[in-house]
Amino acid sequence: MRRTSATALILTAVVAAALAWMVEAMLVMSGRPAVVPTVTLGIALALLGGVLLLLAWPVRQAARGKRRVDYRHATSVLGFAKANAVVGALLTGAALGALAFFATRAVVAGDAVLAVTVIAVGAAIELAAGLLAEHWCVLPPDDEDDAVVTGSAPEPA
Repeated sequence: MRRTSATALILTAVVAAALAWMVEAMLVMSGRPAVVPTVTLGIALALLGGVLLLLAWPVRQAARGKRRVDYRHATSVLGFAKANAVVGALLTGAALGALAFFATRAVVAGDAVLAVTVIAVGAAIELAAGLLAEHWCVLPPDDEDDAVVTGSAPEPA
């Protein structure tokens, strides 16, 4: 399985920021109230990142040879880590887009700016936790893997 690419995460965040800006602008221009999620969303995202790291810690120890872990657990943690990274990038971008929208208004709603800032920080924590947990799930290369990469044949035992 390949690692989540930085390009995909950055592109996801940029597209989400642009869409969040446009949705907020369209709502306000049509006379409807802007969407402002609650602060608890940011806290929940940060806690989700913490839960992921707790689940990934045994996989990290297994990758270092200090512990045995079932392959299903390791695969689930890796999938959860990749999902956290993508969702974290998506929500970080959306929160930053909404934050930019609220900050550029003539009348700035302090509660909205605070809520969206907390959400952006929580989503960024989730993104970082996803990338860290994904890094923890990488197995060290074997001697045979090194021989294949360098093009030399493995030495007979």
